[in-house]
Amino acid sequence: MWGMTGMRGVMPNRFEEQYHCYSVAYADKSHHEGGDKILLPPSAFDSLARLDIEYPMLFRLESSDRGTSTHCGVLEFTAQEGSCYIPFWMMQNLLIEEGSVITVTNVSLPKATFVKLQPQHVDFLEITNPRAVLEHALRNYSCVTKGDVICLPYNSKNYHFELKEVKPKDAACIIETDCNVDFDAPVGYKEPQRNASGGSSGDVNGSATSSLASELANIPKQSAYASGSNRNSACPSPALSSMSGASGTRGAATGGDKISEPEIPGVKVVNGQIVKQEDTSMNAAVKEDETMMAERTGGTGVQNNAAIAVKAPEVKYWAVAAGDGSRLDGKKPS
Repeated sequence: MWGMTGMRGVMPNRFEEQYHCYSVAYADKSHHEGGDKILLPPSAFDSLARLDIEYPMLFRLESSDRGTSTHCGVLEFTAQEGSCYIPFWMMQNLLIEEGSVITVTNVSLPKATFVKLQPQHVDFLEITNPRAVLEHALRNYSCVTKGDVICLPYNSKNYHFELKEVKPKDAACIIETDCNVDFDAPVGYKEPQRNASGGSSGDVNGSATSSLASELANIPKQSAYASGSNRNSACPSPALSSMSGASGTRGAATGGDKISEPEIPGVKVVNGQIVKQEDTSMNAAVKEDETMMAERTGGTGVQNNAAIAVKAPEVKYWAVAAGDGSRLDGKKPS
């Protein structure tokens, strides 16, 4: 009686079974690829319920044929008897195929304090906030094992990371623990090329740009007014008197020095008024008759802006152009 009581008082705490392994896609649960949870048969739950084990339930998966192992948690006890379903990336770490036999053993792991990950592709650098993405993805994981390559789905893409370091042991639990996470350089990452002087290509472009800017800054400023020696009568500079406030502004800028006004052929300024100079070539063609000029706008006489000639036509013009009594306004003669 005493022996039976003593045997009943000691409960076993080890679970170890062998199952045929398949990926979670066989159980139509491919959405569980982003984690380390497996599916065990209902008989495994009955055995675990009778054991004195620690929670959360953690297991070691081993392949005796390949000599590989990893660790995981359990999601459900809904697999077919004699089978277990695990994420495909775990099958890759174990180097096994669909239907291979593995050994499942319950274990107790310490809390992780430090984990170092190495992205397996440089695409991970394109993520805006990789640390936040990683922390969110690791919520679906129960434990980590050094040397494993885990899969983290994000934005319809799978990112793979190799566990380079795990402390305090090579396998640790990451459930409800304060764990420091560090990143190693991604596989295929290359440092930016630097020139002989130690600057990167961006520095070379920057120095070239600054050199070009300094050259542009040393170009002498050009005035809007050409110098006296370069002026051309065909394209004279504007008169300062025709610009409002130009003479006062420029005079103050040069310390009050008087600036000579550019001379325009045939035009001069007298008492603030523009007066045309006498030009024989112009007078030979048309000469104004002051007796026909009106003293003011609206007065009798021919205006300067009138559409008829200032000088009255000669007699021979009327004989040729206005014959037969024609009128200049096109009306029939009376």
